[in-house]
Amino acid sequence: MEKSCTDNQGVKGFTLVEIMIVIAIIGMIVAIAIPGFMRAREVSRATTCQENLIKIEGAVDSYALENDLTDGSVISGGWTTLVSKTLYLKQTPKCKAGGNYVRAFTVGIAPSCTYTSPGWFNTRGNLYKHIIIEHY
Repeated sequence: MEKSCTDNQGVKGFTLVEIMIVIAIIGMIVAIAIPGFMRAREVSRATTCQENLIKIEGAVDSYALENDLTDGSVISGGWTTLVSKTLYLKQTPKCKAGGNYVRAFTVGIAPSCTYTSPGWFNTRGNLYKHIIIEHY
């Protein structure tokens, strides 16, 4: 008995339509998930930066107390003074978002970061700025 070209009883596989539907579903899942992952990454960067700013401020305050510095005084030596032998900080902090810390060595003035969040990042009332929020 000969097999004809139209006899598909022994052939297994997916049709083109089934494959296209699976690809479309995967594409929709990715389209929904990627913005969430990007937002989570940005929130993580901002949180890390804020915690670094708090550590820098604490180190500057500790150094100022131990060396009788007043508000407005600038710590000479910069990171070397705060990191090397004194161990106010274990290592020089780096902004994970790529910003630079400014006013980091002025006593009494909270340090800040030069990083600005991307335009697509909705901060919902500026909850994730790269500054120290005063809680007085």
